[in-house]
Amino acid sequence: MNGSVIIIDDDEDILELLSEYLLLEDFDVVGRGTDGLMAVNLYAEHKPDFVIMDIAMPAYDGIYGLENIKKIDQNAIVIILTGNSDKAVTQKIIQLNPAMILEKPYPVEKLVSVLKSIKTQPQYNQTVRT
Repeated sequence: MNGSVIIIDDDEDILELLSEYLLLEDFDVVGRGTDGLMAVNLYAEHKPDFVIMDIAMPAYDGIYGLENIKKIDQNAIVIILTGNSDKAVTQKIIQLNPAMILEKPYPVEKLVSVLKSIKTQPQYNQTVRT
């Protein structure tokens, strides 16, 4: 097994696609949610190896989720998916220290490759923007 994952995105199609692909790649998808509050609750419940989370979501966005997951565990590995090009939003995300920021659209294969590389390097603790 490559690790446990929760996936947070308000787009049900993306949740389904990522879940199915990650399962095929031998990841254990332990939770799925549609906003930042669900992300925090799922993280607290499951303590997954990885969180894959969108930023732009109604009600509780990914910044809320990232900020509060980091309060639970500052070493949480959170991969942010974003199509947002707003520099202020990007700076706020970077300040919260996600493991990586991936720009949408992104190839699912690239995401899996990133997760596997992080899993083999547990000391990985830098923000990378691609």
